[in-house]
Amino acid sequence: MSFTFDLYVPGDSFLHRLDPRVKLWAVLLGFIAAFMMPLAGQAAFLLTLHLLLWWNRVPGSAIRWFWRQMRWLIVLILLLQPFFTPAGAEIFAVGPLHLTVGGVEHALALLLRAMVVAFLTVSLLFTTDQRALIQALVRLGVPYSWGLTLSLTLRFLPAIRSLFVAVQEAQAARGWVADGNFVRRMRKYLPVLVAVIIGTLRMSDQLTLSLAARGLDTGPRTTWHDLRMARRDWLTLAFVTLGFGALLVTRMGG
Repeated sequence: MSFTFDLYVPGDSFLHRLDPRVKLWAVLLGFIAAFMMPLAGQAAFLLTLHLLLWWNRVPGSAIRWFWRQMRWLIVLILLLQPFFTPAGAEIFAVGPLHLTVGGVEHALALLLRAMVVAFLTVSLLFTTDQRALIQALVRLGVPYSWGLTLSLTLRFLPAIRSLFVAVQEAQAARGWVADGNFVRRMRKYLPVLVAVIIGTLRMSDQLTLSLAARGLDTGPRTTWHDLRMARRDWLTLAFVTLGFGALLVTRMGG
C-alpha cells in the first residue's frame, strides 16, 4: 500500500453506507469502552473489529498493512512496559529491572487497549470517504473553515511527500548523495528541503487562487449530497448506545 493519508476503501457494505456521524459516535464510545474492559474483553473487542472489517469487505491486505505499521509500537510496549510496572510474582531480574507476572499482564492490557483504539480509528477511515467525514464534523458543529482546513491538509500532505520524493530523485540524478553522519546528512538535505518549501509555497498560492476563483465565503454554502439519517442509522445508534450503557452498568455494578 502506498503512503497516503486517504485510507478509504471504496465499497457498498453496511459500514460504508452508515452515516459518518453514527460511526463517529460509535468510535468515541469504543475509545471509552477500551479503557473499561478487562484483558479478555479487550481481546474479544479487537477480534470483533477484525470480523467487522472482514464482514464489510475491507481487504485483508489493508488490515495486514496496518498491522505492519503498528509493529514497532507493539515491540516497544512488549519489551519496555513490563519492567515499568512490576507487580506479583517475579519471573526474573537483571540488575534494577524486574520482570513480573503482573508487569506482563499490564503490558498485554496496554497493548490490546492501544490496538483497539488504533483499529477503531482505522475502521472509520477504511469505510468513510474523507468528504463525508468532514461534512459530518461540520454538521456536528465544527466550523466550516476548520473542516475545510482539515480536508485540504489530508489531501495535500501526500502531494507534499510526492514533491519531496521527486526533488530527492532529481538531485540524486545530478550526483547528490546523502552520506556521512547525522549532521552531514542533514546539511546535505538542505537544498532538497529548500526546493520542497518553494514548491509547497507555489502549491499554496495556486490553491488560494483556485478557492478565490470559486467564490469561497462569498455567499451561502450548498452541498451536493447532504447527510440524512436513515432507519439503519438510528437503529445502529440505539444499539451502540445501549451496548455501551450495558457495559457501563456492568462495570459499575462489579
